[in-house]
Amino acid sequence: MVLPLFVLAAFAVVVYQMVRRPVLRRLALRDAVRRRGETILVIVGSLLGTAIMTGSFIVGDTLDSSIRATATNQLGPIDEWIILPEPARADEIEERIGELQDERIDGVTSILTAPATFSVEGPEGPLAEPSAQVLELDFEEGMSFGADPEATGLSGPTPTGDRVAIGQDLADSLSAGPGDVITASLFGKQLSLEVDRVLPRLGLAGFWTGFESTSANAFVEPGTIARITEDGVPRGAAPPTAAVFVSNRGDIEEGAALTDEVTAAIEEALGPDSSLRIEPVKRDRLELAKTQGDQFSELFFSIGSFAVIAGILLLVQIFVMLSEERKAQLGMLRAVGMRRSDLVRSFYMQGGLYALPAGILGALLGIGVGGAIIKVAAPIFGGSGDFSLELTFSMEPASLINGFCIGALISLVTVLLTSIRISRINIIRAIRDLPEPPKLKTRLRTLILGVLVAFAGASFFAAGLGSKEAWPGILLGPPLVLFGLLPTFSRFLRRRLAVIVVAAASLGWGVVADTVTGGKAFGSGDIAAFVLQGVLLNVSAVVLLSQVQENLGALLRRFAPRNLPLRLGLSYPLARRFRTGLTLGMFSLVIFTMVFISVLSNVFGGQIENSLRKEAGGYDILARASSSNPPDADQLAAVPGVGSVATTLSGIALFSTVDVEEEFWPVTGIDGSFLRANPPDLEEVAPGIANDREAWEKITEDSTSVAVPEFFLQEGGGGPSAQLVEIGDTIQINDPVTGKGGEREIIAFTGSQNFETFGVFMNKGDVRNLLGDRAAPSRFYIDAESSADPGEVAQRLQGEFIKNGVEADTFRSIVEESQATGVQFMRLMQGYLALGLLVGIAGIGVVMVRAVRERRREVGVLRSLGFLPGQVRRAFILESAFTAFEGILVGTGLALITAYQLISNGEFGEGVAFIVPWLDLTILVSVAIGASLLATAWPAQQASQIPPAVALRIAD
Repeated sequence: MVLPLFVLAAFAVVVYQMVRRPVLRRLALRDAVRRRGETILVIVGSLLGTAIMTGSFIVGDTLDSSIRATATNQLGPIDEWIILPEPARADEIEERIGELQDERIDGVTSILTAPATFSVEGPEGPLAEPSAQVLELDFEEGMSFGADPEATGLSGPTPTGDRVAIGQDLADSLSAGPGDVITASLFGKQLSLEVDRVLPRLGLAGFWTGFESTSANAFVEPGTIARITEDGVPRGAAPPTAAVFVSNRGDIEEGAALTDEVTAAIEEALGPDSSLRIEPVKRDRLELAKTQGDQFSELFFSIGSFAVIAGILLLVQIFVMLSEERKAQLGMLRAVGMRRSDLVRSFYMQGGLYALPAGILGALLGIGVGGAIIKVAAPIFGGSGDFSLELTFSMEPASLINGFCIGALISLVTVLLTSIRISRINIIRAIRDLPEPPKLKTRLRTLILGVLVAFAGASFFAAGLGSKEAWPGILLGPPLVLFGLLPTFSRFLRRRLAVIVVAAASLGWGVVADTVTGGKAFGSGDIAAFVLQGVLLNVSAVVLLSQVQENLGALLRRFAPRNLPLRLGLSYPLARRFRTGLTLGMFSLVIFTMVFISVLSNVFGGQIENSLRKEAGGYDILARASSSNPPDADQLAAVPGVGSVATTLSGIALFSTVDVEEEFWPVTGIDGSFLRANPPDLEEVAPGIANDREAWEKITEDSTSVAVPEFFLQEGGGGPSAQLVEIGDTIQINDPVTGKGGEREIIAFTGSQNFETFGVFMNKGDVRNLLGDRAAPSRFYIDAESSADPGEVAQRLQGEFIKNGVEADTFRSIVEESQATGVQFMRLMQGYLALGLLVGIAGIGVVMVRAVRERRREVGVLRSLGFLPGQVRRAFILESAFTAFEGILVGTGLALITAYQLISNGEFGEGVAFIVPWLDLTILVSVAIGASLLATAWPAQQASQIPPAVALRIAD
């Protein structure tokens, strides 16, 4: 409520001043009302920033809501669960928890699950779902689990005999319905089952603990799994999993809030000697939703902040031009007794008139922006494989309110600060329309203030070197010192030269800060570091360019000495450095971001071969099988086209460090067979290890050494977060069921960025000792024969081992799909930033409209001296093109330099090559310049049609 209260107070001041100061109210209203076209342009330029912020919040709401939906659809009443190493103990654990008679617990039940593959004969051939699970659950007991039977998703009696109740997702995969016969393959046997009913993906019926938002479930008669495994679980197959579910009192949110209390009560009931682990699955899911939603809101908000800053510069530009246009009027008002504070009030009222409709319309447009982002992002998040998430548009009222409030508050604060600067006019010079004289001497208070700023910058920098959390000091500290000492430098150097030196040094620091400080500038991994660096680089470049523009203008005039439209078009931006700088800043900030993302998109999209070496090494195919029915390596090797097969153990373990609490993470167990083909390239190895192969050999021989991905333990499996572990760190690994485990040393970073292969690589025997039979040999690295096509071999493996749930893909297809997803996301960001380009184009339009209004007399004089309408039109178009081209050149150049520096320094991994996206740059520059010229066309045409006699005779 704090932000809305601030905004209400800010607008209350506007209303109060309008009521109390009718003269100021009329001054504020007159300019806005009589020039409706310009007012519309101002509002359009202002509302885009609000739309971007609101859209960012809605993206976060949608991701949060979509993950929260899985808590309802895949957990329902389940708040905690206990995985049992011995399924026979389920009744005992249920009884113990039931004896608590705790009013905070409103349900206890147990379930038995096992992975399975389901298939059915379709009209065009067999259909299969290899990633399904069989579940045994007493439906009557399940429907009484929790306070709401409908929340369980169960209906009807418990399936008996060869009847099966399947979930909607499995029914969709197999195109099966009631009465159809489907085949289940698990533990080396097949069952023919008749579909009894189809259950929704909801609560217990949709129970799923994987990363997918779908649930391929099949409920069978209790005792079915025991009959299948009465002779024992086949060698290599993971045993079935038994779990006890606990439901807390209240709905999804209320129940999760009681997790700590209920967990403590259950631990007391189980006794101090119990090694059973109580997992807060519901709370974890909700916290993940909040974390992921916040991360994506921050990502889009941070990237969109470039456009927001451009919108702020547009507002400053508008009010500076407005004050220049009304300079004589403001001087007369001051001469007849109006105080500076009254001028501030008048401009503040006018800013409120712009901010209110811009905030409202921007927030409403933000709904469309957020919806468009979600629509484009849905296929990216809803991909196949081990991770998928169905995105469903969601918007919290708070997001709409916050978007409006932030946009309106930024507008009002910008107008207030700008109006304070405007109010400091000299009355005589304003009335006579005389330019401000150059400052010959720096005031003592300016010197003192500058020294204080420099001292603060030095302190800020020192703090940044000493703490990762204070990283902004590394980027901003030295520039603050330089600009703080600028008044002092100006006493010994000409001011223009001093500004050039300081701006150039600040620009250079922005480029090399991360390299000079050994990666500390971006050590936090925060997206805000990129935003801050972009702003620093562009501000420094614009300040530098504003001081050397006269030299550029002289150079251009030398090549075309008789081109009068060119000389006229250059004269105005060269004479108005501050205004030109604002326009340059608007363009360069947005172009900088769009070009940078375009470079990254092309760089990552062109790293297929490099990524293949990191993901696959010398292997061609990755095959995954059902953990309840995996094939033998010899069986796979017998398939035509298969060369060698390396079997790996796969499972899930709990990892923790000094700074990170326990997190689930996949593990991959390897042995000497993994080294038959060239293993994947490593990103980094520990000192003392000669090469990648030596590191792999150490892992296969030593149970205390592991290799982890660089984004190890980051929530969500990647993203822009900082690296949480280093080479040589010791991590704790535990079995999530028994709690046993030990410490392991990180000796290498894998280069994998793909969800399929990003587990922690460990010694196979170590994984077996840790997880037991629950670590199944269900993943296979396969090297195809040189004469065979890996794609055809992968299809052959899937066809021959359909009962084993084998899904085989070439590493190339996995990498290409991953790269394509990344490129799609980058393109999404570029489209999102196109709104910022609209801000810059709107700024050009507003500036040119205002320029024509302000220079009517000048145009009249030129026309009376013989300037033709076409020459006037070309002059204005060349003026706009010159400014836009400079902004595009600055933004593009800085983006390419920054991208090259980060890539060459290894910020995006070793072996990543810098690629200039010439086609994308050509399209982007062409669109930006073309749109800028179109925005200038109408005001230029208006200027060319100004009658000389009328322009010289009237002031407005």
